[in-house]
Amino acid sequence: MSAVRAGISGIMLPTVFPSLDHALPVLWDHVRRRPVRAAHRDFIRLCIGPGGGDGVAECLSRGGRWSVTLYIGDMTDWTAHPITITTRHAP
Repeated sequence: MSAVRAGISGIMLPTVFPSLDHALPVLWDHVRRRPVRAAHRDFIRLCIGPGGGDGVAECLSRGGRWSVTLYIGDMTDWTAHPITITTRHAP
């Protein structure tokens, strides 16, 4: 079984999850509570939100890593927080 390690820099420490299906709802919960512009939130939701994850799974199967940067704040005052997911093989 493949486990995944997922985290959001400055928001959520990297954590090992038994599968991508376990990691995505936790990541999305952290994102949806933050002040993120609507268009950016929609993009992140398509990647890791409810019903998302297919593209992430494809990237993980090809290269073992997926990441995107979450920008919190508005156009003139924002901080960047990379979201990173990597595969880890469970024993």
